[in-house]
Amino acid sequence: MRSNIAAHTRRFFLDAIAQVVAAVTPAPTGAIIAVVGDSLAAGCPFRTLSCRRFKVINLAKGGARLADIAGQLDRAQRNGARRFIIDGGLNDLLGAAAPILDIERDFRGMLQVLDPGASAIFTLMPYVAQREAAPRIDAANAIIAELCRERGVEVLDLNPYVSRNGVRRAEMSDDGLHFTPRANAVWIAALREKLSD
Repeated sequence: MRSNIAAHTRRFFLDAIAQVVAAVTPAPTGAIIAVVGDSLAAGCPFRTLSCRRFKVINLAKGGARLADIAGQLDRAQRNGARRFIIDGGLNDLLGAAAPILDIERDFRGMLQVLDPGASAIFTLMPYVAQREAAPRIDAANAIIAELCRERGVEVLDLNPYVSRNGVRRAEMSDDGLHFTPRANAVWIAALREKLSD
């Protein structure tokens, strides 16, 4: 059954709830995997990756830019997290219209926060509904993927599954930017495969 609430209103409501839950959630002392990122990660039910409570903790927040995600990483590590699922960059690239060189600088800074012994999977930026954004997303993703390889961070590219010809598939987004439950299920399945390797 489809909701009568507009997509942007629904997204605002879900982001507000996520912030409240994050504020009252215990620190991730025993967390095996910490999720950090922007609204894509904040809106994904990563808890389904685990059957034990607090095995996966989500610190992602809507509107987060790469510098904010570095802060999320730091917070999670100070509380004992050693494995990470990371996403981010779209708010820098599209929301703030940051130049690619700024994104590279901020991504390097985020990776510097990651402890040397930590393991991480970074999800590359997915395409959005506007085809004209694809070249900038491709350019940023190429740089980010190379930086991840240099640092030993595993890369996950969802674009072959959620997009076609540089455009997000309609069933994978309710507003052209955020993921639908179907896209989240694709993300979780891809992560399960990587985590089981």
